[in-house]
Amino acid sequence: MNQLIEQLQTKLFTGRLNLGARDGPTWTLYFRLGRLIWQAGGSNADERWRRYLSQYCPNLDVTKLEGLVSPQENYREYCILAKLREQKLIEQQQLVSLITNLIAEVLFDIMQFVEARRNGNNPAGQLSYTTVVGEVPGFLLAVIPTEEVWKQATQAWQEWRDAGLASYSPNLYPVIQKLELLQGQASSKVIISLVDGTKTLRGIGQKIGRDALALTRVLMPLVKAGAIAFSLTPSPRKIGISQETGNPSSAVNNPNSSLKTEEKTVIQTAPPAASKQIVTPSSAANNSNSSLKTEEKTVIQTAPPAANKQIVTPSSAVNNPNSSLKTEEKTVIQTAPPAASKAIIDVSRPLVACVDDSPTICRSLEEIMTHQGYRFVGIQDSLTAVLKLIKSKPDFIFLDLLMPKVNGYEICSQIRKTPSLKDVPVVILTGKDGIVDRMRAKLVGANDFLGKPVEAEKVLNMLHKYLTV
Repeated sequence: MNQLIEQLQTKLFTGRLNLGARDGPTWTLYFRLGRLIWQAGGSNADERWRRYLSQYCPNLDVTKLEGLVSPQENYREYCILAKLREQKLIEQQQLVSLITNLIAEVLFDIMQFVEARRNGNNPAGQLSYTTVVGEVPGFLLAVIPTEEVWKQATQAWQEWRDAGLASYSPNLYPVIQKLELLQGQASSKVIISLVDGTKTLRGIGQKIGRDALALTRVLMPLVKAGAIAFSLTPSPRKIGISQETGNPSSAVNNPNSSLKTEEKTVIQTAPPAASKQIVTPSSAANNSNSSLKTEEKTVIQTAPPAANKQIVTPSSAVNNPNSSLKTEEKTVIQTAPPAASKAIIDVSRPLVACVDDSPTICRSLEEIMTHQGYRFVGIQDSLTAVLKLIKSKPDFIFLDLLMPKVNGYEICSQIRKTPSLKDVPVVILTGKDGIVDRMRAKLVGANDFLGKPVEAEKVLNMLHKYLTV
């Protein structure tokens, strides 16, 4: 796939590249002079489009936006973005980021499909391609750095695969399979309000401000336990849980129900000390070489009768629409009394944000924060960092200095120009310690510096210096 894109770049190809298999989804990538400019297709194209549109234009009615362009218009979604830009409803930087992320997500899905077929030894299902010269939108919205978007997609896929999730597509819809396994768990109301069968893993992740990988890691123990299953299509649930009593009810499926999504509650993992409350599957997402680390363990509270152990059979859904993978492995669940649960961080605690393109730094800070009871949000895309900060409203920001696309100086300057963020403490994360960097960072409004690699004691001292908890 990479070689094919490189060939099209070398030839300065203008047109569309159609990709697909005889029994699978199809995708289209659009090029102008060898550069990727747009995408289409896939099994979740409509959901993907609406999700990104609501992310980058949160204050605009998606239905009204789609009415800007005739349904018969060629490249309709591309034309909608052109209208938004023309009416100054989206900034050019946001537009570039939106298109880049759309293309990166499609490339991720293609990579997962190819690897799934390769591992399944299915020559008939291998990806084939055709090119059509000249068929592209008649205007150019943005120049997308092709090498960068490919790198972004490759890194995301490698992290997903390394987490043992290769058999699980982020386009799957989580559904509650056994409500009784969630009863008595402190996080049950949040899980039930989010996992309603109408949103994909990517969609839920967007709603709570976490990427699909982090969310899926949290949910996997519940999948292994049989409390949650995955569906290839939306499966709105028929039962719910009463917010007042915690008992099953039909109120959740009722559009007039009083149950509201607890959007400000962040689902967090349990600290290592709560060993009796931890469920650790013997393998991570059907990968025998993978194991869940501490931060991936989730408190699971069950409500069994008198028995202290319960056997459940996990199941999983594969990224192949024509196959269903059943896991025969059984997992022993150690139950714990409801009162002992710590699955949710107190929403009154400060929210700490980290803007850093390194997943390792974000994970390290997340572990430090959550173990100390802080809420945490990690942001790796520098182009959308300020928008995500405005949406999440953090109390403290760690900001990387050197990032592609937009550097820390520019982001800090934007933060100080944003009314809702201008007073939030900003600490620069950097491996450099030059006087010029410090002076420049101070000029754009940074409060302090913290050297890499991050150390728990220094991180916490910095928080205590600027936050009143």
